[in-house]
Amino acid sequence: MRMVLTALLLAVPVVAAGGKPAAAPSSRVEPDVERPLAWLVAAQNPDGSWGADARSQAPDVATTAIAGIALIRMGHTGSQGEFQENTRRAVESVASAVLNAPPDQIAVQAPGTLPQRKLGRNIDTFVAAQFLAEVVPTLPSGRRARAQSALADCIRRIERAQAADGSFAQDGWAPVLANAFAADALHAAAAAGAAVDEKKLARADASLMGKYDEKTKSFDTRSSAGVDLYSAAASIVAAARVHEAAPASPEADPQMQRKAEAVAQGAGARFADERMMRGFGSYGGEEHVSYMLTAEAKAAVGGDTFAAFRKQMLLRLAQIQREDGTWRGDHCITSTTFCTAASLITMAVRAHASGHPS
Repeated sequence: MRMVLTALLLAVPVVAAGGKPAAAPSSRVEPDVERPLAWLVAAQNPDGSWGADARSQAPDVATTAIAGIALIRMGHTGSQGEFQENTRRAVESVASAVLNAPPDQIAVQAPGTLPQRKLGRNIDTFVAAQFLAEVVPTLPSGRRARAQSALADCIRRIERAQAADGSFAQDGWAPVLANAFAADALHAAAAAGAAVDEKKLARADASLMGKYDEKTKSFDTRSSAGVDLYSAAASIVAAARVHEAAPASPEADPQMQRKAEAVAQGAGARFADERMMRGFGSYGGEEHVSYMLTAEAKAAVGGDTFAAFRKQMLLRLAQIQREDGTWRGDHCITSTTFCTAASLITMAVRAHASGHPS
């Protein structure tokens, strides 16, 4: 049984942040990759961290971690690629923050950052775990121990944060996206060989897929600031994960599989709506994260479905790319680093048969 994950995205003229037209000409069908990657590398602080803008004096763990994921997905891992040293410095920055955080808290970052205000107090822990899970297998053996310890620490914090309904966060402007990050992090950690409670993984996916109501064919937007896109993206990535894991799992839950199929069909229909794809109405970090999650979900299906989605998403990103090659949010998470990293991750996603997309 294949998921039906159709998405017909309509491109419309857009204006970049600050009222400046996007740099990409209307004839461009794909965004430039070299300039945003170069910008991201140059924006990193000497200690390996990133903040909202270049060489930020107020870095945060969530932004550092998502920038690190972008480097990995672009081929600059802990041991390969031109910018592997930048990735290793990011590992040290994130691992230090995690291991030095109060052990009785979920959070690994002091309060008050922009990602926290929009995605919840513990977003740093969630994104840090995903970054560490993806980078640990790529690190030279002599550099793995500290990163593995930090990853195990993050897993313990995230598992403690899970509520009875399977969610991890209820605060922030759009906590559904934080819940998607938390679930992604635990699955990535398990794929990297870390010890993760399988029951918590299942509850996390069930919670995300539960945002879709089969009777009304709509998504619950109470934890997504009233924005369908955010709930749909969080739901569909969980549905794709459940579907993809089923062939290798003789204990796959038939009800979970049926729900995954329903979510995929429901979300697929909504992704054909340009109004829904515009999210809040303009492009903020939450929209960029939603596109990233949706691309990863569609990569699990592959084939013509993913090819069509990827083509249209690249066109969308090309149209809103700024003159210096970066992306910046027009609302909420306005951070250039965060939005640029999320867009690079979206561009790097490729169709895959199993496992985490690369």
